[in-house]
Amino acid sequence: MGLLLFKFLTWAENIKRAYLFLYSMKNFFKILTAQLLTIIIVLVLIEMVGQIYARFHPGYETLSAIPDSMIGWRLAPNLKYTYTGGHWYAHEFSAKIKNNALGFRDFNRKRVKPPNTKRIALLGDSLVQAEQVAFQNTPGQVLEQLLNNISLNRQSQNFEVLNFGIGGIGIGQSLLVYRQYARVFNPDFVFLFIFIDDIYRTIAPFSSITNTIKKEQQLAIRPVFNIGPKGMQNDFKSLLKILNFADFHQFLTELKAQKIKLGKYSPLKKDEYIKLEKTLIERITNEKIAQISEKLYKSDLLLILPPQKNYEEFGRLQGEVIAREFGEDRTKIRERKIFLLDIWRKFKFGLNKLNGMFKTDFDTEEEFNKLIKNYAPRIQNDIFSGSQDYPNFERVVFINLKILETMNRDITKEGKKFIIVDASSHLANHGNLPAKLFSTILSKYCEVNKIGYIPLHQPLDESVRNGNKTTWKTDSHFNENGYRIFGEAMFKWITDGKNNLNIYN
Repeated sequence: MGLLLFKFLTWAENIKRAYLFLYSMKNFFKILTAQLLTIIIVLVLIEMVGQIYARFHPGYETLSAIPDSMIGWRLAPNLKYTYTGGHWYAHEFSAKIKNNALGFRDFNRKRVKPPNTKRIALLGDSLVQAEQVAFQNTPGQVLEQLLNNISLNRQSQNFEVLNFGIGGIGIGQSLLVYRQYARVFNPDFVFLFIFIDDIYRTIAPFSSITNTIKKEQQLAIRPVFNIGPKGMQNDFKSLLKILNFADFHQFLTELKAQKIKLGKYSPLKKDEYIKLEKTLIERITNEKIAQISEKLYKSDLLLILPPQKNYEEFGRLQGEVIAREFGEDRTKIRERKIFLLDIWRKFKFGLNKLNGMFKTDFDTEEEFNKLIKNYAPRIQNDIFSGSQDYPNFERVVFINLKILETMNRDITKEGKKFIIVDASSHLANHGNLPAKLFSTILSKYCEVNKIGYIPLHQPLDESVRNGNKTTWKTDSHFNENGYRIFGEAMFKWITDGKNNLNIYN
């Protein structure tokens, strides 16, 4: 009897425990369900709020360029639109754009210069066009306002800064823009903005301006440049010997071979990288640049224009896209997307940025990954062959220096002053070392050839060191601060007494 009672009590205890377990699990699932519902409700609310925000801050896509057989393309004349970048809603900026009758982001200026007025032409790419900010915050307008504020106090002359910036163009196209459009306005000063990507556009016939056309239908519409005559190949070899970067290209060739064979390579340590950078920069002397300038002076600048049919076909294809998707105003609201996915992408982007902030030292591995990808020779036995996407660095530089020589001659023979604004070292997206080498070459070339030179990268770098960003978070263009620094740098140069310009007389 006692044994049966014990078994009964044990069974009852187990039943009780099972009941308590099921009860606790029931409560657990209730809590879990409540938490999941809370999370879902919060996510739905975030999505709803995000979609409401996006509705009142839409992203716009605009076909703002038209084909131009003289320069490749320019902005559509008299076009008005809102620029929000490439995002599906306006999450960083939203700027009202109005092009003038010629197709530039500027006022409609009279060709005949008004009395008691000095004119400045500002040439360059999208960083001159400055679609990301209000018109008064563009670098040209910053410069114009600064000059006229001082002029007003002195009751002297007026200043006009004409914006001839076109998104996506290279240095060669800026020469064509000057000849075709800027020169007729009789500017007293011509500023040309340059960063390192511009030099490769000079020799690339295709452009992102045709991205709205299907890939298989994309056309070469960019005028490109080279150096002639036919015997110039030997001169290229002699020019390459002057700069003497052969060991650098050989080093990249060896690193690339290691990476292909072993799947990895051994990048230089920071002190070794600094030593390499210093060695290469020290090779760029005024004497060498003078030799290069002399050889380039004896060469011819060759302009290769795309066939006229390419422009006609591009115009036809763009017209079809406009009629089918955009309408007469060439603008449409971008398609809505899931806001939560956008937040997730931003979260991951922020984590990557945060990880970068904790890297207190220069990442040589990241630098050499860029150098190998963009500059390592594609042909192992030809160290000057260039990479798959980028032709040999020095050859491209020589072609662009010839363009600058031609541009300087065009400008100075009319009694005007030519000034280069260089941001290469600050906007080094494909490797810091080539950008620094190019800036060094450019500064010494300007010194040797008596061209004005503004190292814009210096105040931009200083601003970043002081904790003030110069570009947007997800857009590679300048923000208001970057464009302000750009305009102020030109103002400081033009009012610097060392340049003996006497601009207020």
